[in-house]
Amino acid sequence: MTLRGEELKAFLEETHLCHWATVGPEGEPRVRPLWYLYAEKAFWFTTRMETRRTGADVAAGSPVAVSIASEERPYRAVILHGIPEVWSDDRDSWLQRIATRYGEGPGLRWLSRAVKEPDRVVLRMVPDKVITWNYGKGDGHREIPQGELP
Repeated sequence: MTLRGEELKAFLEETHLCHWATVGPEGEPRVRPLWYLYAEKAFWFTTRMETRRTGADVAAGSPVAVSIASEERPYRAVILHGIPEVWSDDRDSWLQRIATRYGEGPGLRWLSRAVKEPDRVVLRMVPDKVITWNYGKGDGHREIPQGELP
């Protein structure tokens, strides 16, 4: 059994770091840990468009692969592929939602600085492809058809 439905939703609501992979201007792969939020059938991230390579790669049109994995047994994971969009509606509200899911106090302290960064953005990604697996149930991996995200 792969992660699907409510089990997938519950996993995505747990606090894991995601690993965000892009392709740089010279074709080099780049990966870095980021906070994420899953809400409204989309994945939400934050970065800086000018100061961070994460944002510069997105601005240059790089496709993105994201890995979200459990750190303990039974190992579970979700892999996403897609192209994120810069989301400007309610930017500060989305920043707060992303930050505080990783701890109210530390999240609010980070937020007080982040909202002042002129190139700070929220990225929204509805993945083109989602692969999940749950080794605790003897599963290898399975692609989730579009539209089946909880």
